[in-house]
Amino acid sequence: MTISYRSEAFSRAKEKNRIKVDTAQKEGRLNVLMSSNVKQITDYKVVIEAGDKEVSIDNDAVIVCAGGILPTPFLKSIGIEVETKFGTA
Repeated sequence: MTISYRSEAFSRAKEKNRIKVDTAQKEGRLNVLMSSNVKQITDYKVVIEAGDKEVSIDNDAVIVCAGGILPTPFLKSIGIEVETKFGTA
């Protein structure tokens, strides 16, 4: 699993979540690409620009967290399933 994050640090993340990310990364369960940008998403690959290189990873699923107001009506209108969970695992 890979997280691509545009900034250099998770400055707004809760401490307990930062600890979980750090632990997963240290255990090799999570690849964290800081200061990176997603360049392309296809059915089978995701291309991420990380520094001066591009990383291509297999695409099983993509979760986009872009901030702001969710465009839920638009996403549903083009056939994307949106599931909202409040405090559930």
